[in-house]
Amino acid sequence: MFHYTSCGLSNVHLRNGYEEIDTPYGKAVSIHDVEGLHRAIGLHMIRNNPDHLNPEEIRFLRKEMDLPQANLAHLLDVNESSVRNWENGRNAIPGPADRMLRTLYAEKVQGDGTVHELLERISRINRELYEKKAIELEESEDGWVAQAA
Repeated sequence: MFHYTSCGLSNVHLRNGYEEIDTPYGKAVSIHDVEGLHRAIGLHMIRNNPDHLNPEEIRFLRKEMDLPQANLAHLLDVNESSVRNWENGRNAIPGPADRMLRTLYAEKVQGDGTVHELLERISRINRELYEKKAIELEESEDGWVAQAA
C-alpha cells in the first residue's frame, strides 16, 4: 500500500490506483484520477467520521472547495482567526460549524448551490443587522440630541 500524504492528511493509504515511475530525480508515484480520489476522501470523511473534524480534515475540505480561510469564515459567519485556529489545532471546531462545513462540502461535490447561496444571504443579513450604525447628533437649544438615522 502507498501512504498518500500529499493531500495533507496523514491517514490515507491507497491499495491501488497509482504506479511508481522512474524520473531523472529518482522514483516517483503517479496517482490515477487525483480529483476522484480527493472527492472519495472528502465524502468518506464527512459521512463516516462521527467525531468533530480535526485540523487536517478542516484544511483538506476547505482547500478542496477552493476557499481561502476568509471566505470560509464569511460563509460560516465567524472570524477568519477562528478558521485559522481550527486548522492549527488551537481550538476545536464547534458542532454547528462542523456540520455546516460538511454540508458545504457535500453540496460542492453533489449539490446545486442552494446551501451556499442561502449561507451568503444569511451572512449578508447578519452583517446588515449588526454592523455599527452611525450615530448622528445635532445640537439644539436643549443640548446635544441624537437624531434618527
